[in-house]
Amino acid sequence: MNDQERELIHRAQEGSRMAFEQLVQKYDRKIIAVALQLVGNTEDAEDIVQDVFMRVYKNIHHFRFESDFYTWLYRIVVNCAISYRRKRSRHMHRSIEEAAESFVGRTWTPASTGPGPDSQALGKELKEQIDSALDGLSLMQRIVIVLKYFHDFKIREIAVIIGCSEGTVKNYLFRGTQKMKRGLASYTES
Repeated sequence: MNDQERELIHRAQEGSRMAFEQLVQKYDRKIIAVALQLVGNTEDAEDIVQDVFMRVYKNIHHFRFESDFYTWLYRIVVNCAISYRRKRSRHMHRSIEEAAESFVGRTWTPASTGPGPDSQALGKELKEQIDSALDGLSLMQRIVIVLKYFHDFKIREIAVIIGCSEGTVKNYLFRGTQKMKRGLASYTES
């Protein structure tokens, strides 16, 4: 955390809305990306992001500079996503449109191998395969995979974010990776 960010946090803790808005602007894209990857559709991710920043605004005075601010923020995102998915699973009556929407708007995009339609179709197919494999993971496996491979967090940082031991994170990562390999086997074999 640099001095400028530390100063913004202190000012936000003292009630400066401008400082808080600057923090939001700094992190909003990262937060929407992780929320979208965790819940699978844009509307739910936007709801989670609103909830996250409301919680941050109400609780920023609790931030004690014992970790990086983004680690604290990601922990709130993960907790909100877990709560949101649990709440949604209790009331899960998905329509065909909602099921189709879960494949739209993901922030991960495979690298293009060329400008032709063949490579675009392959990229789209790979994205769909990855999305499908992610959907087959447990929530905690998905969180760990997303944080590790999509957001480049270290195992120790993920442990802090989700509030468990590094060994537990490694277990989720191993089991999630194995499921992803099985889910992508048909794609990688062809």
